[in-house]
Amino acid sequence: MTILYATDCSKNSISTLQYAQKLALQLSAKLVVLYVYDIPPIAGKTIKTEEQIQRGLKKEKLQLLRSYCHENSVENIKNLTMFLTSEYGASITHTIMEYTLHLDCNLLIIGMKDEHSKRGVFSGNIANSLLRHINCKMMIVPNAFEFSAITSIVYATDFEEEDIKAIQQVLQVFKMQNLEIKVVHVDTNTNAKGKEQMEWFKEMVLEKVGDSTISFNVINAKTVPQGLRMFIGDENPNLIALLEREEPTIFKKLFHKDLIKTMESRIRIPILSINQKSLQ
Repeated sequence: MTILYATDCSKNSISTLQYAQKLALQLSAKLVVLYVYDIPPIAGKTIKTEEQIQRGLKKEKLQLLRSYCHENSVENIKNLTMFLTSEYGASITHTIMEYTLHLDCNLLIIGMKDEHSKRGVFSGNIANSLLRHINCKMMIVPNAFEFSAITSIVYATDFEEEDIKAIQQVLQVFKMQNLEIKVVHVDTNTNAKGKEQMEWFKEMVLEKVGDSTISFNVINAKTVPQGLRMFIGDENPNLIALLEREEPTIFKKLFHKDLIKTMESRIRIPILSINQKSLQ
């Protein structure tokens, strides 16, 4: 299994680096740390060719990444298979996506929106763009979040058949782990038949997954984000997982431009996005 972690090498990203390292250790996965940089404008005349400048800059940025990881890695780093790479990219999104394809990685980790980042590297726009196009699972980790072994995951469902495939992918990532999945549906309509639908969905899931460590829950709330925050607060999971589809769904509601700031400030656990494309 391969995990790709994209970093901007900032002080505010240290906790996410350590999260990625500890998760890779838990899953016995290979971790690739990617630093995407841009080329600063060249002042005055230079005798160096563009190729020489790019080669020198790549070496410089790789050394910066090495120093960053050396100073901020977890204590048991010797037990981790980790590779470091720096890459020039005019578009951070495209560069990250190219690496996910090149590495055939199973999981991409990025930090949550950080107002302190010089380029807004992992801002809502970058995350949203990746959500629409990425072909692997993506995890967004809140700033300053401390890792704890993942044993409990909330999966938010709208009772779609593809949710079952997504749950199977979650189980595949965390195979050999002592894991409990709590499937939840937020019912925002008082006349909706959420409990009846959940019984149908439960039967479908257990038929195809056959896992007794999955629980099924329906809660009522005025909005989906509010309901998810309530459920997360009560259940205290390590992670929330959602399926990203092309049409408007739960995840798009979560990351709607009017809600992203509120959600990021109140949901303080990592969010795992499973793109519909990866289920094809």
